[in-house]
Amino acid sequence: MRAAELWSGCVAGALEKAEYEALLRSAGFEEVSVEVTHTYEAELAPSGFSGGSGVSEALGEVPLASAFVRARKPVE
Repeated sequence: MRAAELWSGCVAGALEKAEYEALLRSAGFEEVSVEVTHTYEAELAPSGFSGGSGVSEALGEVPLASAFVRARKPVE
């Protein structure tokens, strides 16, 4: 696979922080926490991604980040 395909596959299914937290809560998790550990600049996108225009244009200025996700499933 080309780097652009791997990159787009990685971010294609990404959720916004608030949406991810809401989905965890709706699945029954408590004490949900999503702590952003690093944000990524558009320059990290491989050349040729979205015709060479970069992540910010392809994703509409949506920031990319890595995070620690923590949640607790209560004992029933």
